Amino acid sequence: MSKRAQRLVSLAVLGCLMMLATAGQAAEVVDLYKASVDVANRSTDARNTALAKGLATVLIRVSGNSAITAESSVQDAMANPNRFVVQYGYQTREELSPEEGSMLKQTYLKVSFDEAAVNQFLRRQGFPIWSSSRPNVVLWGAVRDDSGRQVIGGKSQPALQQLLQMQAKRRGLPLILPAYDEEDLAQVRTGDIWGMFVEPINTASQRYSANVVVVVKMLTTPDQVQISAAMNLDERQQWWETSGDTLEAAVAALMDQLGDRIGERFAVQASMEVGEQVILEVAEVDQLTDYANLGEYLDSVLAIRGWRLRVAQGSKHQYLLTLESNLDALQQSFRIDRKLLPQPPQRVVPLGQPQPEERQPAVPEQMDGAAQVTEIGTDTQEPVVLYYRWNG
Repeated sequence: MSKRAQRLVSLAVLGCLMMLATAGQAAEVVDLYKASVDVANRSTDARNTALAKGLATVLIRVSGNSAITAESSVQDAMANPNRFVVQYGYQTREELSPEEGSMLKQTYLKVSFDEAAVNQFLRRQGFPIWSSSRPNVVLWGAVRDDSGRQVIGGKSQPALQQLLQMQAKRRGLPLILPAYDEEDLAQVRTGDIWGMFVEPINTASQRYSANVVVVVKMLTTPDQVQISAAMNLDERQQWWETSGDTLEAAVAALMDQLGDRIGERFAVQASMEVGEQVILEVAEVDQLTDYANLGEYLDSVLAIRGWRLRVAQGSKHQYLLTLESNLDALQQSFRIDRKLLPQPPQRVVPLGQPQPEERQPAVPEQMDGAAQVTEIGTDTQEPVVLYYRWNG
């Protein structure tokens, strides 16, 4: 029986089983497998060089790791990029130069790579894969040059804003630059950014629904651009410094550091071994369409290698999941996507078990946004149970 037929049969069975009832957010990043590379001309040599650079850009973006190009297997792939190419073409456009502040014409090779071929290559070589559902990043920046200090955002530094967005797109990062309107300026001043005072900045960032908050200060001199950065991710602070001979080189280095640090947290490392199994119990699956959409969502989560429905009881469904990596990666995917929300512990009643006659002591709330995890049995290898509710 085909998968489609199996799904239709499951839907029909669930029609009899079901009792039909009437925070930071992730962004869906598009064009992960496309690249745009500047070229001096349209010669064959220039095209082949650009295709190799484009493939490197896509492999870095999808793996979340800029060091991947140092691997011999990746260098071999870059030497023969045509086997990954779907189509390519040229485009000439005018752009605002961040160095000169004037409009310049530039020709680009625009290339699309095969998603399945790229993912298969990364998996076979043991590299991680970062899905298109990625955390929003809000960046509060200030730059100092001969004219003084200015914020980066709103109406200030438009060329630098364009450069930041271009480099963020290269790494597949959904970048938000603050509006610096009255609401922002009431909480954050240029001095707060330059002093890297993260507390008022974290407070002001709440309006942007970002999962990651970054503070950046840039010092430009005739010979070099120096950048200091701080990042708040999962309520943990990370600090680093980078530099470049030009503004473009320095911003590229900044985004590589940022992309690597976030990618290390969210990209899923595939395993060749038999995956860990967990039980996922989902409440509020009220309609047949909810079941279908939940199944499609589970299919899309890179942290899940496979799944099957174990029990359906009213609007509660229980699934057996086989993981691609580990439990932490799975819960992180749920936390970012927000299609499944953790059940408050006091509402959790294990599926198939009767309500206790006496009220049990309350379980303390978990503060990290993870669902309640229950061990089934202490002397067996039964999987843990995760409790969520559908928010699709």
